[in-house]
Amino acid sequence: MSIIKSAVKTGIAVKAFDLARREMRKPENQRKAKELLAKAQHEFRKPQNQQKAKDVLSKVTKRTPGR
Repeated sequence: MSIIKSAVKTGIAVKAFDLARREMRKPENQRKAKELLAKAQHEFRKPQNQQKAKDVLSKVTKRTPGR
């Protein structure tokens, strides 16, 4: 029974991947993806966001055991 479940899950994953790939080939979706990436890059480059990222990173590294 687990083999069947695994096969079904794999089939669903392949179908979802094919659908996503097909959608990304459309020019309007490529444009939207480029706009989203540009917006994200703009947000990352803001000085206040860079400082927030440094603060979060320093908190995380302080909590890491064994360092």
